[in-house]
Amino acid sequence: MREALDRGERAAIVTVTGLEGDPPSREGMALGVLESGATFGTLGCDGFDRSGAADAARALGQKIRLERSYDWDASSRIRVEVRPFEPGETVPGNVERPELVIIGAGPVGRALVALGRVLGFRVRAATEGKSDEMRDADERIAVRETGELAKLAIGPESYVVIAGHDESFSQPALKALLSSKAPYIGMMGSRRHTGPLIEELRRAGYSKESLARVHTPVGLDLGAQTPEEIALAAIAHVVAVRRGRSGSPLA
Repeated sequence: MREALDRGERAAIVTVTGLEGDPPSREGMALGVLESGATFGTLGCDGFDRSGAADAARALGQKIRLERSYDWDASSRIRVEVRPFEPGETVPGNVERPELVIIGAGPVGRALVALGRVLGFRVRAATEGKSDEMRDADERIAVRETGELAKLAIGPESYVVIAGHDESFSQPALKALLSSKAPYIGMMGSRRHTGPLIEELRRAGYSKESLARVHTPVGLDLGAQTPEEIALAAIAHVVAVRRGRSGSPLA
C-alpha cells in the first residue's frame, strides 16, 4: 500500500473491526485495494473480499470512509472500516514484512525460496561463496566463512532455515546465528547428527530460551521425503511459530 501511494496511486484499506458469531475471519485482517483494482491480503473468504473490493472502489470514488458489515450466514458476520488514502498520506500500522533467511543452497533451499515468496516473505539466501542456485531470492549474500553470518541484520521478523547438508558449514552457521533475534532457527539433519550439537551448545552456556528457538530436524512432521515436501514442512512450521500456533490439526 505504501509503495502504491509513493508512486502516486490512490488506495484503500478495508479492515475487520468486529465479529459476530463464527465467521471465517478475525479482527485486524485487512484487504488493500489499489485504484487500479489490484488487491492484496484478505478479509477471510472470497465473498468478504469481493464485498470489500466493491466498497473500497466506492470509497475511492467518493473520497469517503465507510463502515459496513458483511454476512457469512444468518448468525455470523463481520464489521469493517473502509478507509481511502491519497498519495502522500501515511498508512497506519506495522508494515514490517516478515523475511525468510535461507542458509545454504541445494534442492530444499531452492524450494524454500519459491514457497517463501508465494507466502509473502521477503527471501534472503546466504551461501558459502557465490551461487546461482538461489537466483530467485530477493537478496543473495555470499559469505566466505560462517562467522560473517553473525553480522547479518536479523530481527524479530526474520525466520531462519539452515538448508544445507554440509555439517562443516551448517553447524558453525547455527552457532553464529544464536546471537541473533530470530524467533525461529530451523536446521536440517537427523537427531543422530544434530542432538550432540544441541547438547554441546547447552554445555557451552547457551540459555534454555535461546536454544528453544532451534528446531532440528527442521519442520513439522508431515512424513516429508522430497525436497519440496521438506521445504513445505519447514515453512509450515515457520508460519505456525509466527502465528503462535502449535501446528496440530484443526479440531
